[in-house]
Amino acid sequence: MDEPRDFDDILVPTDGSKAARNGAEQAIKFARRNDATLHVLYAMDMGDADYVAVPSDIAQTRRRLEKKGETFISEIEDLAADAGVNCDTAVKANTPVEAILEYVDEHDIDLVVMGKRGRSDPDKPLIGSITNRVVGSLDIPVFTA
Repeated sequence: MDEPRDFDDILVPTDGSKAARNGAEQAIKFARRNDATLHVLYAMDMGDADYVAVPSDIAQTRRRLEKKGETFISEIEDLAADAGVNCDTAVKANTPVEAILEYVDEHDIDLVVMGKRGRSDPDKPLIGSITNRVVGSLDIPVFTA
């Protein structure tokens, strides 16, 4: 039987939703137990802004999204600090799924902990579309909270 794997780097993506906060709280517990680094990621999904807006509107939209993401991240960063967990943060411009997959690859993440559903699909009965796509795309454990 294989030994349980150690988790050195744990990613928690956030969209500011209650489910994301639940995921963050679980991720912090895992990080504390494993003496791991917690990585907190917010994906700025610019959507069609590049195609429908003038450049000054795009820049303004980007700044608003970055500020929103930094707010969401700082809440989790504070929770991690209170628990004595090392924390790295990032705001990435990409769709949530692509941002998560790229971050996992670039930072050698061992575990992803995320909410079952986020802001875009809070009424889904079991699992949201982004979480479902991440679970189906990764070869590492994904814990949903």
